[in-house]
Amino acid sequence: MEKTGYYSVTVRKFNVLSRHTDWMRKTQELYNEIVYFYYSLYLDIVEENNAVEQFAHEGTPQSAGRERRGDFSSSQEAMRELEKMTIIGREKKPVSNPLPWKKVPLYFRRAAINTAIAAARSFLSRKEQKTRTEKFAEPVTFYKGMYKDFTGNEIFLKLWNGSVWQWTRCKLRGNTVPQEGQMMSPSLIMREKRIELHIPWKTAISDMRTAKQKMADSEKVCSVVFTNRNALMVCCIIGHSGEKESCLFLKGGAEYAFRCRTLLERIEKSQKAAGGGGNPRANRKYWEKLKNLNDYYSHQYSRQAVDYCKAHEAKIIVLPQFENVYQTYIMKQAGNFSPIHLSSAIREKIKYKAWREGITVLESVQHNINSVCSVCGGQIKTYGSLYQCENGHQGNRYLNSAWNLGIKCRESFRTKQSED
Repeated sequence: MEKTGYYSVTVRKFNVLSRHTDWMRKTQELYNEIVYFYYSLYLDIVEENNAVEQFAHEGTPQSAGRERRGDFSSSQEAMRELEKMTIIGREKKPVSNPLPWKKVPLYFRRAAINTAIAAARSFLSRKEQKTRTEKFAEPVTFYKGMYKDFTGNEIFLKLWNGSVWQWTRCKLRGNTVPQEGQMMSPSLIMREKRIELHIPWKTAISDMRTAKQKMADSEKVCSVVFTNRNALMVCCIIGHSGEKESCLFLKGGAEYAFRCRTLLERIEKSQKAAGGGGNPRANRKYWEKLKNLNDYYSHQYSRQAVDYCKAHEAKIIVLPQFENVYQTYIMKQAGNFSPIHLSSAIREKIKYKAWREGITVLESVQHNINSVCSVCGGQIKTYGSLYQCENGHQGNRYLNSAWNLGIKCRESFRTKQSED
């Protein structure tokens, strides 16, 4: 029986087009001032409570008449206590630490309180020498009541213009939202040259069977191996009996390596023209482009692999697992911007993309998958990207490794089932 109740959250990023960017900056400034207010209050109360406990333990005169303030056992309790100390309630009773600002919407304040609580707890959890944060630059999180009428290409945000709160229409460009799922609280990100809106999107996952259950149900397996060649990923769909049903060679490794090499040459040329130097910010735009290339290609390949599994109804992806020493050696020999080095980023992105689709990702030790024939199990000899076994079978050596990896994974589960 399939389990339900699981979900994934992905962030959709949009560029914001609005005539009132100054209002957005004022809103962020106010938000961070409130964050700092509650952050400081939280830490002051914690320090005061710690002092009360110490005096009570030592039995010193300072403990007379002093009691702990608030219950900070959970974030929800901490928020409730902080609001009691700062907001005048219906009874109109004075509070110990009144909020210095007026006209602050309820959900705007609560978003700031949650940010402050997280920052304070992070501060308290650090063991090294600690200095309180003096100024925050957190993005504004809009809870319900602070945004409305989201259509996919526009949204209305409630912004502070310096004197009043104003509903403001913002156009959105650069992304789409899934047809299914639920929108969560968006965040406004202020970049140097643009403004972005990051919208978390919650999507239910229907198939959350374990790998053992999927193997028992004879689900298809997609085994993946990585190469240092143009076809940097080889995917193989394997049926219940270990037969190969389909294969896919994802090319583009040479293109990625060429584009990285071109940027590295520009960096080297620029450094020579500037007389070398050790300025870490020099050629920053080129280093950012290298990072963006890594993100772009790893996203593309991981998405293609997951889509391939969906098209062939494979419910398990098997990746090769390397020993740390071996992996470090291979990466070092190949270089930081080689196709095989890109595999590290592809692995991470495949895992969360597959999770959203109800596909289980496993890692299997790749021992002996490169030295035997996937058809008969005989020993093989390799010639470049080809292989030939002692019994006459031949083909692509990387496809042979992918096929062996899938067979090995299936056999390991069958062995466990027989032992059980």
